[in-house]
Amino acid sequence: MGKIASNQGAAQAAVSGISNVSVSGGAKCQLGKSNLSGMKKGAQVSNQLVANVSKMVECVNNQASKFPKLAAVIAARDSRTRFK
Repeated sequence: MGKIASNQGAAQAAVSGISNVSVSGGAKCQLGKSNLSGMKKGAQVSNQLVANVSKMVECVNNQASKFPKLAAVIAARDSRTRFK
C-alpha cells in the first residue's frame, strides 16, 4: 500500500473556490402594477428563494472554512507517523 499523508495546500485550494461565492440578498423581484395573483405569488417565491440560497451559501462557506484547520491537524498527526 502506498504512503498516505495530508496535503494542506490541496485543502486550502479546494476551499478557496467556495469561499469566494456570495449571493446578494438585496436583489428583489418586483412586478410594478400587476394585479395577477399568480405573478405576485411568483415574486414572493423568488424573493424567498434568494434569501434561502443566501443562507445556504453562508452555511457552506462556514463549513468549508473548517477544512484547512482540519488539514493542519491531520498534517501535524501525519508528521509524527513513521513509514516503514
